[in-house]
Amino acid sequence: MKAMFLILLVVLSLATVADSETNAPVSTNAIPVLTNTAPVAVVPSPSAVPAPDPMVGKSLMALGMVLQSAKHFRCQVTFLINSEMEGMKQEISASYALTAERPNRLALRFLKGMTGNTVVCDGKKMVTYAAALNRYEEKEAPRSFEQFTQGLGPMSGNILFVDNLLRDDIYAAIMDGVIKASYAGKVTMDGQECDHLKFEQDQFDWELWVSSGVKPVVVQVVYNMAKSFTVPGGEPVPAKGMKMMVLNRFSEWEIDGTLPSDAFEFKPPPGAHKAESLFEGDDEESPVRPVPVEPEVDVKTNATLLL
Repeated sequence: MKAMFLILLVVLSLATVADSETNAPVSTNAIPVLTNTAPVAVVPSPSAVPAPDPMVGKSLMALGMVLQSAKHFRCQVTFLINSEMEGMKQEISASYALTAERPNRLALRFLKGMTGNTVVCDGKKMVTYAAALNRYEEKEAPRSFEQFTQGLGPMSGNILFVDNLLRDDIYAAIMDGVIKASYAGKVTMDGQECDHLKFEQDQFDWELWVSSGVKPVVVQVVYNMAKSFTVPGGEPVPAKGMKMMVLNRFSEWEIDGTLPSDAFEFKPPPGAHKAESLFEGDDEESPVRPVPVEPEVDVKTNATLLL
């Protein structure tokens, strides 16, 4: 959870450049490229994880047990970023389909919204496709889910919360960087009973809704980035009209169901160019391709947002 602040700043700065300097869409998935050096898994020690409210621990441990013991799972993920500054408002949104199968097969496919990257790994090779460039690259597959999330792995610092759900210890991953955790009770969301959890970190606060059924899953995550913005002297910038809210919604969960035969197959779109490096190469050979932008993402919730 520590990488959220920097990733969001990159996303918003890229989107601002796209709006002001070019009509070309910009990737908002912020997925770093995996290097040839295998990253080292780093899991917080138990002493580094604060003891939360017992109900928080119970909910997170149940979530971790379900996803860590599952052979495979899939769902859809939508993110929505709303930011305001001095009367100006900006909204970024996109949707993805996630399919994951242990130990190292994964597909995170961009569906709609502001253009983003697709990552597909069949267990032997990993393909990262940039829709804005209509270009893709192939790398050796990470050996495990843990490597997807560590170092320069493709899910490291991912703003969809997906990185936490791929860890060997999901509880420790979610609690990494948390200084306070509290239980806010049970609420009904999308027709299902959920545990509402609240967390505080140094640079942002956030909330998590986890279904409380037999197989708990993540339903929604909301980040309040207000305290991340400060000016010299420590005065909070939000008082000057600057604020940011990030909402991630998860839906259509399926755990250990039947996967389609092509779940981890990448089929290059028409005209797609294979390159040695995703963001390097002959621009004339791989022109920027217009990508349809959805005007908005249908995000429905009866939960109160932070901002």
